[in-house]
Amino acid sequence: MDIRQSSYYCKFMESIGWIVEKAGETNVFIRKLGPTSAIKIQRIKDVSGLADINKLVRKYHPLLVKVEPKSSLLFTDYRLQQVGYKADSWPLLPTKSLILDLNSISLGSLHKDTRYEIRKATKSGLSFRSSEDIELFYRLLQETMKLGRWSIPIKKEVTNLYRAFQPKNSQLFLVHPPEASDQRLQEVLLQKALGGALVIWSGNTAHYMYAALTKEGRDFGAAYFLLWETIQFCKKKGLKYLDLEGIYDERFPKQTKNWQGFTKFKMGWNGKVVEYPGSY
Repeated sequence: MDIRQSSYYCKFMESIGWIVEKAGETNVFIRKLGPTSAIKIQRIKDVSGLADINKLVRKYHPLLVKVEPKSSLLFTDYRLQQVGYKADSWPLLPTKSLILDLNSISLGSLHKDTRYEIRKATKSGLSFRSSEDIELFYRLLQETMKLGRWSIPIKKEVTNLYRAFQPKNSQLFLVHPPEASDQRLQEVLLQKALGGALVIWSGNTAHYMYAALTKEGRDFGAAYFLLWETIQFCKKKGLKYLDLEGIYDERFPKQTKNWQGFTKFKMGWNGKVVEYPGSY
């Protein structure tokens, strides 16, 4: 089951104003828009769940129903057209991702440049800590998005996602500068995080949902250290996979054109590239 069909994710969607209904075994998300609505069904396994959607259409009178399938094998243009859907160019979720197999990943399995950056960052004395400071993490995320010229995620969505999966299925991580011998200076450094990540999980798969990195963090190679330590955490939790949540997709160049930089970073971890069909 995809995490977006989990009970935790339903809790998150309700917390940001969506109504959650069922179509068969599939979770359906409805956003009321006055007398009408918008409906989205994400990472659905097969078309059988769409047979029950007409009841919700009559109930909520949506302007549109958007479906983002999980598998190309079960969802072809032809099968979706048979039940009234057509492909569009406006996906809401990443259409291509990189998934790491945590059972097989090791330092030696990584690209040589990735290994080098991990070793360099580790030798520099960076510290990796779990945190509950979602406010600090969001400030780091804002800084990161401005540096990369990406759209800044809505604060409520970031904080509510973290809280919806709490206490056992989400974790914040922060990377701090090397420790200082002076106690006062060390206290200052603890407030100056170089980067961070928000990880959520359900079943055997974790998702690297948001990652933040300051300009100083780039100089330290904190992104490599952060992901490497996150991998070690996920292994200890007994998780099998880590989804890095989105890479550049040549099928959707307009939507993912600014993703090529971090796509190069992610590809250095030798994961499996997974393509999703897009949206209908």
